[in-house]
Amino acid sequence: MAVQDNEKRVKYGRSAGYLKRAKTEKLHEVFLKFASKEVNGEKFMTAADFVQNYLGIYSDANFNPESVKLLAGIVDTSKDGLISFAEFQAFEGLLCVPDALYKTAFQLFDTNGNGMVAFEEFAEVIRKTVIHQKIPFNLDGTFVQLYFGKEKKRLINYAEFSQFLHDFHEEYAMEAFRRHDKLGTGFISALDFQDIMISIKSHLLTKEVRENLVAAAGGGHGGRRVSFPFFMAFNSLLNNMELIKRIYLNATNGTRSQEVTKGLYFPSTGLGMFTCLYVRRTVIPVSLSLHWARNVHMFVCSEDSNTCFTLPPEEFLHSAQMMSQITPLEVDILFLLCDLLHQTG
Repeated sequence: MAVQDNEKRVKYGRSAGYLKRAKTEKLHEVFLKFASKEVNGEKFMTAADFVQNYLGIYSDANFNPESVKLLAGIVDTSKDGLISFAEFQAFEGLLCVPDALYKTAFQLFDTNGNGMVAFEEFAEVIRKTVIHQKIPFNLDGTFVQLYFGKEKKRLINYAEFSQFLHDFHEEYAMEAFRRHDKLGTGFISALDFQDIMISIKSHLLTKEVRENLVAAAGGGHGGRRVSFPFFMAFNSLLNNMELIKRIYLNATNGTRSQEVTKGLYFPSTGLGMFTCLYVRRTVIPVSLSLHWARNVHMFVCSEDSNTCFTLPPEEFLHSAQMMSQITPLEVDILFLLCDLLHQTG
């Protein structure tokens, strides 16, 4: 029965979002190794124990104590300045759920631990970030007012905060574009595009995509300017890589080796398109290598096979239009990145 249940989870993709919890005994050993504070016979971690010693960050001499305290507050849900084993274990459990990133962020911004995020809490954290110091976000604008109210007195619960955080990244990117587009032409330079993506959208970038941002600017034709539509499409594409995978599977009727259009054999590089683009999220179960060919077809090779098939842009676009969230421009950028990542010219 357990095997059947596991097969069902794998089949429908439900196991990919969950991580196995650590055993209590092993977790307690780790906790005691770093817990330096003892109160009434009970061991606790300090903020420095957790952030600097356990996580291994902010260990340089010029570290910011406020940053250490802020990060430790994610685990210190009681906000008493100490982390108990119960809190440490609860945090480990938090990291194992599918929405771990959103829940962790919520606990970071919920600085008083009341289960809600106020504007003051949000602003306090944002003002301490390097991104805000480099590209200030307008905390008095209409976007903030829509979520926190005109007087900024409204409190946001977890569900609303998760949507706010998602929309915040998009709004921040658009505001950064407007700041760089000082003349209001609807264009920014390729270097400004790179700066915005690395500063605000780094969580969506793999090493390969990061290295090709300037090359991708201007549609890969050596242009030095990025239009606002291209900028928005680029961000949308990276946000929707899971949907891109689904579109591909739809185009191939759910199989990774179906003959869409027979093409020439290309040995698998071991560096899949989706491996390069699927930006630090759940690993895609379909292992594919995609290549950009001279006849402007996307080559699809199964890594356990010596057979490759071509998927023309028209067929991918047709499949994409069945899922209207993906635009033709986004499909163009997908093939452009595929070309750049595999150096096919």
